[in-house]
Amino acid sequence: MDDLNSQIQDAKTDETELNKVLKKYDLDEQLSIEFSEIDKAFRQLEIKYQSLLNTRKFLSNGKN
Repeated sequence: MDDLNSQIQDAKTDETELNKVLKKYDLDEQLSIEFSEIDKAFRQLEIKYQSLLNTRKFLSNGKN
């Protein structure tokens, strides 16, 4: 019986180790970070595009 208990204890997952693995392979967190970076880049692109439109409009009005 002690041998069986020993095998059970050996087979149990260490909670600290489990948390490290879960954190390392947390796909939801990784996807969230990746989405955040894409969203930031898109917003910067949107701002540049709006600036170009405003500049074009300003320059077009100056020619008339």
